[in-house]
Amino acid sequence: SSSETRALFERHQPTHVIHLAAMVGGLFKNIRSNLDFWRTNIHINDNVLHSAHEMGVEKVVSCLSTCIFPDKTTYPIDETMVSIPIPALAPGKVPSPL
Repeated sequence: SSSETRALFERHQPTHVIHLAAMVGGLFKNIRSNLDFWRTNIHINDNVLHSAHEMGVEKVVSCLSTCIFPDKTTYPIDETMVSIPIPALAPGKVPSPL
């Protein structure tokens, strides 16, 4: 929740944050509950970034927790293949750079 996140930031008063928080559950659970995962991760991300901003955090490093499973690919898979097609898994942190 936003109040719990704010309380955590107030208690620890970080100057830098490595943001790894996310709701995860594996490929099949994510496919079955895609909207729930997206909404929860959007809220988590918003709570962390908003609290960091309000508390004057100097730097936030935010990482996506996702997997890629391209339909037709060559191996090894590299970072140029991540968004082709747009992944359905763990997109809740994608708005972070915006």
